[in-house]
Amino acid sequence: MPLVRFLRKAPPWATVASALVLAIAVASLAPPGSVRGALLQVPGQLELDEVSNYSHVKVTRDGSTRTLWFVRDNGEHVVESKVDVERPDDLRVEYTRFMFLSYVFRPQPKKVLIVGLGGGSMVHFLKIHDPAVKVDVVEIDPLIVSIADRYFGVKTGGNVDVKVTDGLAYLRESDAKYDVIYMDAFLRPSGGTDMTGVPLHLKTLTFYEQVKQRLNPDGVVVFNLNPHLSVQQDIQTIRDAFPHTYVFRLQGYDGFVVVASTAKEAMTPIAISAEATRLDKRFEAPFSFRTMAGRLRRR
Repeated sequence: MPLVRFLRKAPPWATVASALVLAIAVASLAPPGSVRGALLQVPGQLELDEVSNYSHVKVTRDGSTRTLWFVRDNGEHVVESKVDVERPDDLRVEYTRFMFLSYVFRPQPKKVLIVGLGGGSMVHFLKIHDPAVKVDVVEIDPLIVSIADRYFGVKTGGNVDVKVTDGLAYLRESDAKYDVIYMDAFLRPSGGTDMTGVPLHLKTLTFYEQVKQRLNPDGVVVFNLNPHLSVQQDIQTIRDAFPHTYVFRLQGYDGFVVVASTAKEAMTPIAISAEATRLDKRFEAPFSFRTMAGRLRRR
């Protein structure tokens, strides 16, 4: 989930000058391509506004693009998913593209797990570009599962199996094995999460040991990390848990996608770039894997 925020309404006490300062501050958080001309309202036509035990969510539509928003307790609106219903595999949000750098490290996965469903844009990409892969999804919030079905066309069927359950419980109790696990679970920030909404129990060495038990040999785990004060510590914890860790800095905002591998040998930057070039030819996606691979951070 990317850190793209819009304020629900202008503070009643704001003067023209303070409103301008506020707009500039909020705009500075938004990645290139986000709507900056409507900072005081959610862009698009509102299609749904519901609250569950886990989140307050909205769905808007602007042309052929549907957006799933998480609404924070302070009124901020955070983009959780953005899907073009006419071209659902385009991956409109930057971090979702980087998540599929997994194919650099595991080019032919047979079975993958996605922890955190959202609007299901990653499911769409896999169904279209790698239709043979078996995709399991775990999502703790039944409302999100319902929204993904009703508004984004993602549900159990074919090679896709969506399960309503907590990611920790599933990984602890399941005996399934995966080639790739995508970690993309966010909730409303609370005492049980970090400031970005990641459940604290999903970012510990104990949890990562359980994750490794669910991986096939040479398996890969991919993490979506939003920017926050302790993000570097989160990256270090991942480094401590896995033999090889590759950190990619996103271009649009200060987030990271981290790929952790259990392979015996590490991949060199040259090998990563070469494999990414092959992926560009293989997928013919509307974005460049080679360009993303160039965002590899050198320790």
